[in-house]
Amino acid sequence: MTTSRDAALTPPGPDPSVPRMSLQLVPFREDDRAVLQALVCDPALADEFDVFTDADYLDHKLADPYRDRDCTLIAREDGEPAGFCIAFRIPRPEGGAWAALRIGVAERFQRNHIATALLAAARRELEGRAIPGGLHEIVMSAWRPNPAAAAFATGHGFHHVRCFWKMERAAAGCPEPVWPPGVSTRIFDGSEPMLGEWTDAYNASFAEHYHFVPATMEIARQIASGPRFLRDGLALAYSRGRCVGFCRNEWFGKEGEIGVLGVVPDARGIGLGRALLRWGVRYFGALGESRATLRVDGENEAALGLYRSEAFAVTRTRDVWAVVPASAGSGALSARETRSAAGTRR
Repeated sequence: MTTSRDAALTPPGPDPSVPRMSLQLVPFREDDRAVLQALVCDPALADEFDVFTDADYLDHKLADPYRDRDCTLIAREDGEPAGFCIAFRIPRPEGGAWAALRIGVAERFQRNHIATALLAAARRELEGRAIPGGLHEIVMSAWRPNPAAAAFATGHGFHHVRCFWKMERAAAGCPEPVWPPGVSTRIFDGSEPMLGEWTDAYNASFAEHYHFVPATMEIARQIASGPRFLRDGLALAYSRGRCVGFCRNEWFGKEGEIGVLGVVPDARGIGLGRALLRWGVRYFGALGESRATLRVDGENEAALGLYRSEAFAVTRTRDVWAVVPASAGSGALSARETRSAAGTRR
């Protein structure tokens, strides 16, 4: 989520001395693509939406299979593009779904309650649907420092649930991977068998993680066939004929990112995660990149310890806020999510 700092600190009601303007909220259409690009590049929003300002990355997110087409909105005030909401509705393995909203308002239209109108419209659409299993949670997020985004979120009933960190290190000078005994690696070859092994390893690695998004063969095929997919940037690790870990590198905007690194539970604690991490860093070093980046849940202490020991340092912190829709009921969140929503963090 983003509102710019001023957009979240709006007065309780419109200034009667200012003429009322006409606000129109409409679903995003393909011919709004240039409008959305211009909005995310607005000086008040470009830092918050960072990689979205890259045209290829914005196209990548607009093509995301989980983007909610009806809740991705463009706001126009007196006919001029003023703001937007990019929405994603994501399935939960327990059933039902959760949603993520990214909201932005251009600088010259701030303090006109447009962010509030976009949030209200997206919530009405999401919460008014008959979603099988129900809508269990809506989240927004913003890079620090952004006290206005925090005020906007909490002012609309959202609670701070956790932080995600962007970390990076120099791509040069990374030690060679030391693979555990009995472990071999293969570069993804695009075949159906390897696609299935990757999917199974991903699901086993992340099933207990916050906001785990279960993978399917269909989704994996879509990822692997996308224009941004790096086939030689996906390494799979095998032990006794089974895929037990992987590292998938990607371009995050113009940055080389270790996008997803996973190790199945029964292969942890033997140094496989460290070896895969080093493989990922060296991949970008071989391409001549100066830095390698990654993003990690601030409560994933095991991963944080590994990354720090491999010279990664936190460069940005992203706050996440969540609200449980009234229709979700008291059992909407897992015990871990409920503790986090109440403000209890390790």
